[in-house]
Parts: sequence; structure tokens; C-alpha cells
Amino acid sequence: MGKRIYLVALVVAAAGTGACQQAAAPAAGKLSEAEAGKIDDAAEAAWATADAAKIKAVYGPDIVGFDGSTPGLAHDRAAWDKLQDAYAAAKIDHVVQKDRVIQVLDADTFVVSGVFDVTSSAAPTAAVTLRCTDVFHKAADGSWPVVNEHCSNSPKG
Repeated sequence: MGKRIYLVALVVAAAGTGACQQAAAPAAGKLSEAEAGKIDDAAEAAWATADAAKIKAVYGPDIVGFDGSTPGLAHDRAAWDKLQDAYAAAKIDHVVQKDRVIQVLDADTFVVSGVFDVTSSAAPTAAVTLRCTDVFHKAADGSWPVVNEHCSNSPKG
């Protein structure tokens, strides 16, 4: 009888392990980390252009975010566009990405967090290290706009 209980316990444990492995498998249609990286790379390229229209095109119509240049929360598109105009005018022309982590949450959402050293030849004293997190969400037209962004200056140290 003891062997039978042991065998039943093994079968139940194996079935449970299989269920866990099955749940951990990527969902159908889920974006790969490499695909998400390419989408983020395209956004990074737009930010590097210093072209306000290209920069603004990265963001969704309902963007909410914290910009490193202002303490407040921008929660309407007009306010966000003004921040992007200022970013473009700053002529950030040298960006070194020091770290990046991509988290694919589901088929329609991924998050990118990174650390960047940025400088501007137009304002060399404006060199700063930024920490940014962007949430990308797939739109009905298949594009991947940023719907939430949080950028802040990295603490010294």
C-alpha cells in the first residue's frame, strides 16, 4: 500500500510540474524579447534625430509620463508634446545606453528600462545620466507607441 501511495504522489507531482511548464510557455502570438528590442531600437533612433515630429510619433495619443526635465506628471498629449519640443531643441546628440532590460508582459505590452549617458554639443554642461522606463502597447493599427514613460536623472554616486 505504501508503494502505491508513493507512485500516486509521483504521478501527481509530475502532472503538476508539467502544468507549471505548460503555463510558463510563451502565449500564442506573444512578442519575443528580440522583436521588442527592435521596436525599442526604432524608438531610440527617433529620439536621436532631434526632430520633434519624429520624437512625438513614438508616443501614443494618451501618453502619461514623467520627463526628467520637469517635476510634474504630464497626463495630456499637449503637455507631453511641449516636453518633446524642448527635448528636440536641446539637441541631444550623444547617447550611450549603459543598460537595458526588456520585459514582455503579453502579446500587446512590453516594458523597457534603461540607463543612458546623454550629452548635447549645443549645451555641453547639460551632460546627465538618465534612467528611463517606457511601456509600449500595441495599437489597433499594429504600431507600438509608448503609452507611459518615466525618465529621471540618476542620483550622483
